[in-house]
Amino acid sequence: MKKTSKKSKPLPALKLDPATAVRELSTVRDFIRYAVSRFNRAGLFYGHGTFSPFDEAVFLVLESLKLPIEQLEPYYDAKLLPAEKKLIAGIIEKRVTTRQPLAYLLKKTYLQGVPFYVDERVIVPRSYIADLLFTDVTGNEGFSLIANPENIESVLDLCTGSGCLAILATTLFPNATVDAVDLSPDALEVAKINVESSGLADRITLYHGDL
Repeated sequence: MKKTSKKSKPLPALKLDPATAVRELSTVRDFIRYAVSRFNRAGLFYGHGTFSPFDEAVFLVLESLKLPIEQLEPYYDAKLLPAEKKLIAGIIEKRVTTRQPLAYLLKKTYLQGVPFYVDERVIVPRSYIADLLFTDVTGNEGFSLIANPENIESVLDLCTGSGCLAILATTLFPNATVDAVDLSPDALEVAKINVESSGLADRITLYHGDL
């Protein structure tokens, strides 16, 4: 007799609404724990920059507070102001109820440690090409696809989206200019935000087109 596999269902929501969380919780640690519980019960998907409920909660809380996302320990027991608690509780609630990627809710993601603006006009960057750029291409792990990155004069980034790979390419190829192309005018507007905020408008040219 075959056993039928059953899909796991989200657990019932905690009986702790955002208003109660704001009233009862106090510290960064409290809100991270609360977020993890809410995320687990909601059965959320991860993979847009984080890979677990805990990592997602840490990113949400620290980024919302404009704190370094890689430095949790110094702030773990820091007490939050009422406005900060309300902000974080609201974002947790949106993440659970809308199931939107956290990067869209925060308008921020990181690739290779570099922050980028993102919204619904682009896919949240999670490209393995970024890993390739920082390892095999330049030989950081003993193997190099390009012997002299300084000799590269031009780079083409197709389907640039948020422009993140074009921007990262300028750090690896310091003497190159980058042509970044996308079919979507909306995506290019996001790329423009990132290119201008990075101060690389003189090295990255955005093009609208279908190649």
